[in-house]
Amino acid sequence: MMVDGSTRQVQRVAHVGTGLTGAQALRAVIDDPALELVGLKVSTAEKVGVDAGRLSGGADVGIPATDDPDTIMALAPDCVLYCASAVRREEAAIADIVRYLEAGINVVTISTIPMVYPPAAPPEWREALQAAAVRGNSTFYATGAEPGFISLNIPTALLTGAGAVDSYRMDEYAIDLDKSYPIWDVLHESMGFGKPDGHVPARIAAGKVNHDWETVVRYIADILGLALDSVELDWETLLAPDDLTTAIGVIPQGTICGHRWQLAGMVDGRPAVAVQYFATVSSTPWPQRWPRPSRHDQGGMVIRVEGRPSMCAELYFEQSPTDRVNPGVAATAMAAVNAIPAVVEAPAGVLTNPLAGPSIVTRQSRKTGA
Repeated sequence: MMVDGSTRQVQRVAHVGTGLTGAQALRAVIDDPALELVGLKVSTAEKVGVDAGRLSGGADVGIPATDDPDTIMALAPDCVLYCASAVRREEAAIADIVRYLEAGINVVTISTIPMVYPPAAPPEWREALQAAAVRGNSTFYATGAEPGFISLNIPTALLTGAGAVDSYRMDEYAIDLDKSYPIWDVLHESMGFGKPDGHVPARIAAGKVNHDWETVVRYIADILGLALDSVELDWETLLAPDDLTTAIGVIPQGTICGHRWQLAGMVDGRPAVAVQYFATVSSTPWPQRWPRPSRHDQGGMVIRVEGRPSMCAELYFEQSPTDRVNPGVAATAMAAVNAIPAVVEAPAGVLTNPLAGPSIVTRQSRKTGA
């Protein structure tokens, strides 16, 4: 079948992972006129045999889920969309992806976050994936929202109109995070909400901030031609002034209800390129020392460029009145799904820069051809 009357063929896709974001990506594959879902791999026993349509919130589509990777390999899809969680299993995720690539199957993933900019990712990952892609004559691409198209593609477009840049900073605001992402393991264990004074959030203690976001800092520095002296992290936490009622339970008085961190690429002792992140739960008082977006009660991203000219751009995800899916989760999924045809058509190897242009724009508003 052709798509939009062009010569581009519909790409056969096998999907891996049906968690919060994976389920949205699966639904997008089903709805995309340029893609055909041919297989689904899951990791939990109760999902085995369940139709992919049902696992993505829709009607049955005739594709039952399997937990056997060999079944997926035997389908010989054009692409595997890998959305399985890599939390505490990053090396296993890389090994999974290597196997698909070696079998000649292209892979698009949201799971291996540092690989959104391979030159700054762990070299052992990059080398293993590149070697596998060469052996299988296949292509690998990692993407997402943030880190992803928000922190890579959007700044690249904005800097098209820049002259001399003195500093660049992107502030991400995750306000009332308990409502938009009510996952206790992430908010309590990783981010430290509800933990006592003096607790170091796991994402700080384990080095996850540097691991995931240093790729963004180095990408911006590289495209601006800046040689960074170092990349430095600073952070702080806020304590609840009273018991705070949230979607994940009560955050007791005196425990962590918000935190801020900044990862900055330093040049001559100043932060030349930085990513800053603010996270709060419901009813957290906002400190006057923290900058704010123009919409005080809504999370979003603010890109600030100081230079000639200086620029400020704000991005917000709007919650649909008819769709209760977290729009940030949906955008993460769509960034991967939209890239699949371009990745299938790309030369073999690890794609080292974010894809951009009309070829990766959503196709769900188009009419299909026959």
